[in-house]
Amino acid sequence: PPGVIRILSMLIIVLCIAIFACVASTLGWDRGYGSNILGGGIGYPYPGSGFGSFGNGYGYGYGYGYGTGYTDPRAAKGFLLSMAAFCFIAALVIFVTSVIRSEISRTRRYYLTVIIVSAILGFMVFIATIVYIMGVNPTAQASGSMYGSQIIAICNQFYSPTTSGMYVDQYLYHYCVVDPQEAIAIVLGFMVIVAFALIIFFAVKTRRKMDHYDKSNIL
Repeated sequence: PPGVIRILSMLIIVLCIAIFACVASTLGWDRGYGSNILGGGIGYPYPGSGFGSFGNGYGYGYGYGYGTGYTDPRAAKGFLLSMAAFCFIAALVIFVTSVIRSEISRTRRYYLTVIIVSAILGFMVFIATIVYIMGVNPTAQASGSMYGSQIIAICNQFYSPTTSGMYVDQYLYHYCVVDPQEAIAIVLGFMVIVAFALIIFFAVKTRRKMDHYDKSNIL
């Protein structure tokens, strides 16, 4: 079981790096608020912000805002990135302490700590992944909302075939459509959760073997 824990911790390190790469590759779309062709700013429907000011170059404009409680895609991505960083550090510590076979890694208290840390991080990654799903897929959180019809109406233009040669605002497109990198990050997030669950299972198994065979022989 300690060997399996080492393998799983190394797997979590790789998964966290992959999550960071996938999420970071989409951050650029959240930094832009406008289109030069439309001549104005297109703001994502973040809480308290307006969606619009299409027409600074055309002489007209409109805007409407969405209510609070709407998941900010930037906040969702930041949450998942921060959890990936915490998981990376925790898995690295578990891997190093287990590989060098220090005295601390031969105690039941060490594996109890591994169980507690893995449970906390696994739960937080689960929350971060769910929040990330809601953040990158606005129509998923639009159902049942009083502003759901407006959000769906805005994003429907990207769910149906567009006219050839029609200009598509890239910032709004990447807001409404789940990119392949975002889908991969979601899958990797759930894989991290499964890896932590397996670490908990084998840590419990290790503690039981310590009771049976004595902690000095377990490794």
